[in-house]
Amino acid sequence: MSDRRPNILFAFADDWGRYASAYRQVEGEGTPNALLETPHFDRVAREGALFANAFVPAPSCTPCRSSVLTGRYFWQTGRGAILQGAVWDSSILSYPLLLEEAGYHIGYTYKVWSPGTPRDEPFGGDRTRYQPAGAKFGQFSQVATQHVEELGVEGAKEILYDEVRQNFDAFLDARPEGAPFCYWWGPTNTHRRWERGSGKGLWGLEPDDLEGRLPAFLPDVHEVREDVCDYLGECLAVDAGLGLLLERLEEMGELDNTLVVVSGDHGIPGFPRGKCNLYDLGCEVALAARWPGRIPDGRLVEDCVNLMDLAPTFLEAAGVEAPEGMCAHSLLDV
Repeated sequence: MSDRRPNILFAFADDWGRYASAYRQVEGEGTPNALLETPHFDRVAREGALFANAFVPAPSCTPCRSSVLTGRYFWQTGRGAILQGAVWDSSILSYPLLLEEAGYHIGYTYKVWSPGTPRDEPFGGDRTRYQPAGAKFGQFSQVATQHVEELGVEGAKEILYDEVRQNFDAFLDARPEGAPFCYWWGPTNTHRRWERGSGKGLWGLEPDDLEGRLPAFLPDVHEVREDVCDYLGECLAVDAGLGLLLERLEEMGELDNTLVVVSGDHGIPGFPRGKCNLYDLGCEVALAARWPGRIPDGRLVEDCVNLMDLAPTFLEAAGVEAPEGMCAHSLLDV
């Protein structure tokens, strides 16, 4: 185990829910996860911990993210929890800025906090945004579909993959020599809308293979299966992007000194009981964490955990004291 302070990579996808093949060991074959292969999320889970009962503090992006950033319940984050017109209260400390004060190089790509402006103040705003290659990944299925005829399926995807690489490299290139880093990768492609037919066209998923695997309260008909299938394709795109980040860290020799955490801000959008609803479909999310030497391989955590506990977890991993008012608890002991 290294004595160096760990890097922190947080991959946090919009509207991702709990869709990853690692969850077959929890759910069996009777859910949509039976059709997925997410090798990179599964690697994090296999070489670290998989959480079977991870829940968001609120099933909507801005209140959830205000909690994750501060380690507080969303109603304790003031106007920072308001979906439209959110205003960040700078007196409420966020874990990224605390890490920066402690010597971490911090930065993010894509979405962190509110969809409004000014954006992402709790992560440093424009000063710490790294996306010189753009933000087309947020429309993954639309962009890729436009280029399939010209470049083929894999060539079309490569446009988006190269964007992920370039944005991450820009962040890494700006890092002061020897400084640990904290990077937030926040893809939004799993947020509606996605391209109809893209689950099959880009990822080879067959909509009608979902027959009998949808939640019982949804109509088990082709149109609904196709919509879910297209969404699952976007989940596979998130996993592919995660794989690029892990690959880059491995090339640098930094992967094993990096705490990698992967999750999402709430459940599937646009379905009954999903996003914005206090049912499991809206509140339960994927969560896996990898940190060799600190997190045992292959650990399945069945305790119920709240994502706002990630803020004090990141601070404890970095050796930074949690501030007064941070009521969440570090997960390192589990």
